[in-house]
Amino acid sequence: MRIGGIEIGVLRGALRTAYPARARWSVPSNNIDLRRSTSGELDHFLATNFYESKEVTWCDEIIPRSDSVLDLRLRIYTPQRLNSESGTLYYIHGGGLIFNGVDTYDARCAYWAQQSNSTVVSVDYRLAPEHPFPAPLDDCIAGLRWVRDHISTGKYLCVVGDSAGGGLAAAVALRNRDEEIVDLSAQILIYPMLDHRNSIPISRLAGPLITWTYADNALGWDAYLGHTANSAQVSEYASPALAQDLSGLPPTYIETGTMDIFMNEDIDYAQRLIRAGVATEAHVWNGALHGFDYFAPDSRISVKAWRSRFNYIASISACLGTSTTL
Repeated sequence: MRIGGIEIGVLRGALRTAYPARARWSVPSNNIDLRRSTSGELDHFLATNFYESKEVTWCDEIIPRSDSVLDLRLRIYTPQRLNSESGTLYYIHGGGLIFNGVDTYDARCAYWAQQSNSTVVSVDYRLAPEHPFPAPLDDCIAGLRWVRDHISTGKYLCVVGDSAGGGLAAAVALRNRDEEIVDLSAQILIYPMLDHRNSIPISRLAGPLITWTYADNALGWDAYLGHTANSAQVSEYASPALAQDLSGLPPTYIETGTMDIFMNEDIDYAQRLIRAGVATEAHVWNGALHGFDYFAPDSRISVKAWRSRFNYIASISACLGTSTTL
């Protein structure tokens, strides 16, 4: 059942977040600092109402950046029952390129680790506008190189990301292909933010329950791209939808929702991957808002989505034969 195009379970989850999200409603959409400072209550609400993963431990690794006095933090989540079928997920968090960090993603990354029985490495990349492109992507690449050199990755190594992190994951896969950094088993793109040109609103994707709006999207891309946002100088590594050649990319899992402003760009990217000969599994969840799997994890559609992701990882593991690196 859907109301206003939104699946009923997802709608209930969206309504539950209304009170903790209230502080953000009065904040001007272009005030990044104030929006960051008012997001704490909502972040806490979402984390405490998400699944608890008791069989996962975590630790931080701090690595130097070559281009900054700031160090790069990686958070490593380890499930208790790693085995010969286990592997590693290199996770890139969402947040419109301007919000969040590894701390706000603890619950989600632990859940990925426990349910997929994988080591998860989450990268705390720098945020725009203080650090525009290519700094966040460079951090993600630096973290991937560290994983290659310091972790026994097991049976598979997948780059995973949601929303802006999904866009960064797609960019990591492109750069990894071109620079031959590591053998990626797959890229897993959860409602990824892929195209800075997504600026023409669809009327049905408006209203107070649209969790990532066109105004939000413009704010994030403008912060990330800076003075190049409206020019022909945007790199495909910044906006992966610009990439002309998608051949040679790793097997891909990509998903989006019908109530997500990224739907068209995500479907287009999936179709182009298929045409380029990339083994691609794509899902379009009917009635799903952006972020539905986090704020409404028990909804019917979220349960299906999480199951599909973990089944995909299991299929990657099964296709790769016996691990020799654990």
